Amino acid sequence: MKYVIIGGDAAGMSAAMQIVHHDEQADITVLEKGRVYSYVQCGLPYVVGGLIDSADQLIARTVETFRSKYGIDARILHEVTSVDPDHRTVSGINLQNGEPFTIPYDQLLIATGASPLVPTWKGSGIKTVHVVKTIPDTERLLHDLHHNVEDVVIVGGGYIGLEMAENIHRLRKRVRIIQRSSYIVSMFAPDMAELLHLEAEHQGVLLTLNEHVQSIENGEIKTDVNTYKADLIIASVGIRPNTAFLKKTGIQMFENGALIVNDKLETSIPGIYAAGDCATHFHLVKQKPDYIPLGTTANKQGRIAGLNMAGKNRSFKGVAGTSVIKFFDLIAASTGLTEKEAKKEYSL
Repeated sequence: MKYVIIGGDAAGMSAAMQIVHHDEQADITVLEKGRVYSYVQCGLPYVVGGLIDSADQLIARTVETFRSKYGIDARILHEVTSVDPDHRTVSGINLQNGEPFTIPYDQLLIATGASPLVPTWKGSGIKTVHVVKTIPDTERLLHDLHHNVEDVVIVGGGYIGLEMAENIHRLRKRVRIIQRSSYIVSMFAPDMAELLHLEAEHQGVLLTLNEHVQSIENGEIKTDVNTYKADLIIASVGIRPNTAFLKKTGIQMFENGALIVNDKLETSIPGIYAAGDCATHFHLVKQKPDYIPLGTTANKQGRIAGLNMAGKNRSFKGVAGTSVIKFFDLIAASTGLTEKEAKKEYSL
């Protein structure tokens, strides 16, 4: 059986290992656009803060381990640009030499994850604007943080925004979070968010709420209300599933582009599976597909997808919307639906 997996991180390699263990005749090819396999993205802010010495410590298994120990054809710098479901092939570009490739498959897993949204503000493309999603992103940020940076502005008060704020504050930088809504971490109820606001104030992190960023220039960031000093800016305004290259395949997609999957993690096209941040996640409370991208879910979905691809009959039961965040001395958690979600879901 010829297996092809697009994406060499959590979901992709969890699936690959299940196939290795359950199909002795498996021929597995993994196509990874970047250079690094199987690393813990959730740990990246703590590399920035120095709590983890090196991003290398976040790598669970190296490319060489997958190749030599498990016999997986694990490729790096291979970007897939199209999938042909009729002929069961994937095609793309070898980024090392610019040469095209086409590989046949019997079973295909799409585990391409998601990428940070790139802001459209005037000046958003300049060197001082960073995103944090990969090890190279983190290495570039660390390099720039130690070059005459005192004032750091983080745009977006979600999980990554808060974790980055805490860790950059640990480097003794002045940190400001700009949030366009009235409270940070919008997945929590406002009364819980207020506790996070108080913790930010207690720790000396500046919060700027209800302001929209408009432009960046000359070491400043301008909103619709004010202008703030910004030697370095981190954009943390959301993510988008990496599925644009699949639009012509006919695979059914969620409203944000995530691939809709069933309980076997199979898409609307037989033989094509999806898992992780590029796929939907069945919500146990809402009883329908949702999008709640988390590393733990990616690993679980990857394992289930791999088992089903290898001929085992397993179901992914779903998620309850559980999430936890540590922000300085405060730990906040949520599960199920917030009051806002419940009102929206059930028209209360």
